[in-house]
Amino acid sequence: MHHAAKWPPIVERMVLRMEGRGNLGVLMSEMMAGVKAPSHEEAATLVAYLRKHGQKPLDPARYPEINAPSGEAFRLACNQCHVLPDPRRHTAKEWPAVVARMQLNMEWMNRVVGSQPSLSQAAGEPQLRVEEINAFLQKYARR
Repeated sequence: MHHAAKWPPIVERMVLRMEGRGNLGVLMSEMMAGVKAPSHEEAATLVAYLRKHGQKPLDPARYPEINAPSGEAFRLACNQCHVLPDPRRHTAKEWPAVVARMQLNMEWMNRVVGSQPSLSQAAGEPQLRVEEINAFLQKYARR
């Protein structure tokens, strides 16, 4: 989900939570049900793995449409949680299911998904324009 540079602080934050420190403290420690937080060496191994296999960000030079109105819905929605994925990561047939899963994740994480559709974006809250996102991704998807 994240690119290589973002993983070290994420793992550090999660280890602190697993140890019962940081956000959610004791509650998170109790949720671990006896699972021990990784040691410093184990955490370093996890970070190395996650960095090696981290999401590769989209190359805007390869997809100049990303900065055009037709790429806006994809850019604004997906950038809320992670780097923009390369559309060739999936086939045109696969993307709608991926986008649907991300929409559920966004709702769960309280990201902007829009619940008050309006005729004018300026007049209402930002909207998650799934059809536009899928159209952009499917246009450049792996064949």
